[in-house]
Amino acid sequence: MINDQQRPQKTLAFRVFSVSAVFIYVLVFWLLSRPFTGWLSLGKADEKGLLAAIRYDKSNASYHFLLGRYYLMSLNSPDYPKAIARYRASIQMSPLQAGAWIDLSKAYQANGQTAQSQESFERAVKLSPNNADLMWEAGTYWLINNRLDMAVAALKRYILLVPARQTDVYDLCWKLRLDNRSILQDLLPDSFEYRSQYLSYLISTNHVTEAREAWETIDVQSLDKDLFIKYVNFLVAHNLYDEAWKIWEEITRQIEGTGAYDETTIIWNPGFEHEMLNGGFDWKISEIAGVNVFIDDTIRMSGNHSLGVSFDGQHNPDITIARQIVRAKPSSPYSLRGYVKTDSLTTTNGIFLLVSGHNCSNFNKSSEVLTGSNFWKELSVDFDVPSDCGAVMIAVRREKSSKFDNKIEGTAWIDGMTLKPRGIIQTSNSVKH
Repeated sequence: MINDQQRPQKTLAFRVFSVSAVFIYVLVFWLLSRPFTGWLSLGKADEKGLLAAIRYDKSNASYHFLLGRYYLMSLNSPDYPKAIARYRASIQMSPLQAGAWIDLSKAYQANGQTAQSQESFERAVKLSPNNADLMWEAGTYWLINNRLDMAVAALKRYILLVPARQTDVYDLCWKLRLDNRSILQDLLPDSFEYRSQYLSYLISTNHVTEAREAWETIDVQSLDKDLFIKYVNFLVAHNLYDEAWKIWEEITRQIEGTGAYDETTIIWNPGFEHEMLNGGFDWKISEIAGVNVFIDDTIRMSGNHSLGVSFDGQHNPDITIARQIVRAKPSSPYSLRGYVKTDSLTTTNGIFLLVSGHNCSNFNKSSEVLTGSNFWKELSVDFDVPSDCGAVMIAVRREKSSKFDNKIEGTAWIDGMTLKPRGIIQTSNSVKH
């Protein structure tokens, strides 16, 4: 039982304990609420709000960073020295922030402190070498600051990290007039994947000289047909026929089943005996609605195959069924011959052979038109190559009809195509059928 003397002592102890507990509670609450109070102050994202947030939570690196950004990015009155001070404070608390180093670099740059700006940017890159966005920003930063070596290193790292965005890098380099040889030697990784993509880019942007330089760095053993054909077509389109032909011969020797050049006919794959590459100096085939082009191994004039084309009777197509670019000597006479078989080919607009100049004067000459049913009839075109032509296009065509009964139906086969200088051409009378 508690006596009267003990009761005041117990009461005093309880009061002391209560006061201490309240003090500790308030202290803990204050410590825990400082970041939250700072966060509430941050809701007003101006200088006053950010300074209030820092007062409540001085050790929060993010608040210093945000205040630095406020001083740097302020539209009305940017204060670069204050921005630098806040970024440095943020970095002192958290030195591994690549973003803070980048912003510090920008603040130094804006304040005219180029050396400090570059040093800060280098720190950012070292902290985050696998950040593709940072590598892109680094590339543009060093280009602007005339540090080509650093820019190339950053952009090379970027295309290694994001191969799908190579074109963006090439666009940037060309807009800033970066030398093509620097791109080939220093920027591009030494692998077919990147060099072939750059070659495709140069072709698509029509840079002829640079594409030829890039081709010299390509590993032809890794070359795929699509890029090969694209490059030869590109050279042909720019009248570089001899260069295109040299590459054509070199690569086609390595492609099984593509045949070889027959000097007696000048035409590549004249009897459609080999796989067609659909471009370059081989036949290019076209198909549209109502037209089916095929290789036939049952109906042929000679060899094992012919080129067949069938029409469904529901359409009136204007179509170049097959065409090929052939090198020719300017101002020289030639004769084109081909054999065509037809079966129930309707309308007055049937099949014919056409010769036209390639990228030269308006020159077109055609054979007679075949319709109805015919057994391997020879079609011919005698012509003189214009003086400004280094190549001609030979073609098998059907022109659109303007008549009422214009829906073409039936089948035709083409075989035994030849193109020779006139004077040594073999006539149909000497051909055994």
